[in-house]
Amino acid sequence: MARSPVRPPRPSSSIAPLVERCRAAGIAVTPQRLAIFRRLAATDRHPSAEELYADVRREMPTLSLATVYKTLDTLAGIGVVRPVSRLGARGRWDANLAPHHHLVCTVCGTVTDVAEPRLEAAARPAAAVAARHGFEAAGHSVEIFGRCATCRGRRRIGSSPEHEGRATWPKR
Repeated sequence: MARSPVRPPRPSSSIAPLVERCRAAGIAVTPQRLAIFRRLAATDRHPSAEELYADVRREMPTLSLATVYKTLDTLAGIGVVRPVSRLGARGRWDANLAPHHHLVCTVCGTVTDVAEPRLEAAARPAAAVAARHGFEAAGHSVEIFGRCATCRGRRRIGSSPEHEGRATWPKR
């Protein structure tokens, strides 16, 4: 019987860290930044910029997709969100900054958080490898690529409605 992944705790969707980091970096705390951060912090689905745009636009009809992209880059730059796997043309985003790793389905694009102490133990060897190349490591993250249980159970790719519109990994 396969062990189910251990999921790390979701971060609080409190905006306090966002406000603090924005002010420390000298950037404005805008309604758009707050709305995008709140939506990202409230989910464990690792949405793309396009998905965040569709969600946040419901409450902010004048929001542009370009603003979402710029906001995500800005928030990543101040360390309150991070990019995750990039399947196809759609990057995924995560507001969970607690140490964790990802299982990435190469068929439907689903990204699942996993906390695994043995992968955390790789931090020291990863830092040593980085140092040998003149690189100062700030952290590490492991992405394990494969097929999720839903996709493994399907006979034909694209037959499941919950997977429609998801990125597909390029076939080799």
